[in-house]
Amino acid sequence: MKVQGSAVKRTLKRIVIYGIASYVAICALLFAIQDLLVYFPTTSNTPLRVVVEEYELSPSDPIDVSLHGYIVNSDTEGPVVVFFTGNAGDARSYVNVLAQLEFTVVLTNYRGYGKSSGKPSEKTILSDAKVIIEWTKSHYPRRPIFLMGFSLGSGVALLSSDGSVDGLILVSPFRSLVHVANRTVMRIFPLRLLMRNKFDSQPMLDSLPENVLVLYSTEDTLIPTKETVSLLKHIPQATVLTDDVHHNRMLSRPENVQAIRDWLKLQNWDVSNSDD
Repeated sequence: MKVQGSAVKRTLKRIVIYGIASYVAICALLFAIQDLLVYFPTTSNTPLRVVVEEYELSPSDPIDVSLHGYIVNSDTEGPVVVFFTGNAGDARSYVNVLAQLEFTVVLTNYRGYGKSSGKPSEKTILSDAKVIIEWTKSHYPRRPIFLMGFSLGSGVALLSSDGSVDGLILVSPFRSLVHVANRTVMRIFPLRLLMRNKFDSQPMLDSLPENVLVLYSTEDTLIPTKETVSLLKHIPQATVLTDDVHHNRMLSRPENVQAIRDWLKLQNWDVSNSDD
């Protein structure tokens, strides 16, 4: 019996050792390939049904990177919306939809997406967002600036918000990617330590503009509804609209685009300060 008991203990010990080694190996793999799990650079050939202006920006570092984007409704008065896409969207695929806002919209692809060069990361996306916002301000002086983001882009909009922007439009937003991942089976891993791309907006939540619109789906499984609801507890000033469609259909619904357009029209912006 002693021999049998010792064999069982050795077997259990090996199982524990193999289990720990496998866990550590998976953690190392997740750390190494996480960019492949977060970013899905795409290029769209969506036919454009509206008149657009294409433009390119060059971040200061590195100088060989160029950001490519589109402007719709460039001659309209009122606010300018700076739009940040989700993690798998070429900005071109949003042009036809966002043109329906009837206000000027500036859309730019992250590095590696569409015609933009370079490689995406949280650091480069956020630094580029600042460049895009400053360029928009100089291109449209005296115009109110609203940042709009969908899914991952909502995190970009939140983290890029400061006292110089007039409002935020957040579609399917979240507190951080760590919070999102922790609502899945991935919570068995130490994600806060492993994830380089956190897009953690929590430090910004006490200094957001007064004008905030949040639109989310009660049936969202990619950005869980409970996660957006947790975020909303920190944004009491937000106007909240809900839908019950799939995550990827949030901006393809004409009713949602109209709701965003109507909300923008209600904000306090002075036409007399618009560009001539």
